[in-house]
Amino acid sequence: MSIRIRFSLEPKKKIFSGIDWNCQSAEGMAKKLAKEMGYRCFRIEGFMIVQLCQEGYVWLKWSRHKLQGESQTNIAGPGFHAAAIDFLERLAKEEKLRLRVEDRTGYFIKRDFFAMRQKYFYQWFSDLMKLVSGWSGDGEYMFCWPAVYYIPDRQEGKLVTHIRSFSFKEIKGMMNSGIGVAFARDFFVWNELEKDACFYRNSAMVLLHQFCYFMPSDRSKQDEKVNREVIELFETALSMDRKLPFPKKEYLEVCSLHGHVPVDLEGVTPLPEEVSIGCRKHLVYRKIGNMSFGIPGNFLYDETNSGSMDHYYDGNGYGGHDYYVYAAVFEGRKAEFKNQWFEQGKGPDISDFDVGNAKARVAFYEPEEKEGEIRYGMSAQVLYKEQRMNINIVSRRPGERDWALGLIKNIKITE
Repeated sequence: MSIRIRFSLEPKKKIFSGIDWNCQSAEGMAKKLAKEMGYRCFRIEGFMIVQLCQEGYVWLKWSRHKLQGESQTNIAGPGFHAAAIDFLERLAKEEKLRLRVEDRTGYFIKRDFFAMRQKYFYQWFSDLMKLVSGWSGDGEYMFCWPAVYYIPDRQEGKLVTHIRSFSFKEIKGMMNSGIGVAFARDFFVWNELEKDACFYRNSAMVLLHQFCYFMPSDRSKQDEKVNREVIELFETALSMDRKLPFPKKEYLEVCSLHGHVPVDLEGVTPLPEEVSIGCRKHLVYRKIGNMSFGIPGNFLYDETNSGSMDHYYDGNGYGGHDYYVYAAVFEGRKAEFKNQWFEQGKGPDISDFDVGNAKARVAFYEPEEKEGEIRYGMSAQVLYKEQRMNINIVSRRPGERDWALGLIKNIKITE
């Protein structure tokens, strides 16, 4: 069961408060305070989100003349739980608002941080580890994962979490030795009231694990931003505590990709060799309708693309691949192959095969010179019930036919 805070904010005396109280003014108050406190704000599907830390979000929405919202706190940790309540209280105090909070941990009323952490967060973590320790590794392979981004590939013998991958052997070791503070510090992003070295290390690890492409910073603004933030967070952690177990290998790798001179690591304790950080070193999956397709984790998504197909790419100087995909659904009738889709190049070599319960057709074309370069194109369609997935893959070097075909054969039915 997740740990949540639910709340509402409104003027204390609506008639005499003098506050211009509406959706715009209420959200403006929250944005103003978030900026003052160094928090990020953005919008998703009608909600205004205030991000206090990695995995730590406060969701706000105007409803019934109130600013209402909630925050799930069990993944980010007890420090975030306390910080979220602090943010809401400061907002209420500065804007003279009435704050109502539903907090089953009791922290809002009692302010006993250590009791709240032990009774609710550590107990939740212990229950979760007990559940996971019984898994075989053949079924579920991730938990506490923000699937809105992408689905990570399975890692042999490991369980993927928001912060890093844990081996099933490591988890069983936790259970046998007794779950303590050391294990919780490696799981929760914000485990203490203050932002200590562990907070900055874990924040960097979340970025590294979920968002880092492990590509040179000069490839894109995204690579530059993520690599820079990872380095800054890691170095802040080192400046506060050099005894904290540290992902030395990954830090040095990102420094190299960013062209950054690493700080002295003399005497730093590295994380164990078996610790795995970085889902984008593997395939990642995205879902369209009742299918999911895998792409290399270092592929970027083309935010500027205005075409009908989603576009993923790694850049001409970094592999030269383009992956285009979209899906169509034919309500009330079974999807069929569209012959015109396989006429996008010369001399198509067409083959049909099954992808699990789905039907696939692939066409490889003769190399084509375009814009001063040789391109190797492939078109594919995958059918399952009423859905047809349409894919084009372009390579800029020979010998990658099996690689492209492997991506099609890796498509999964997800209904």
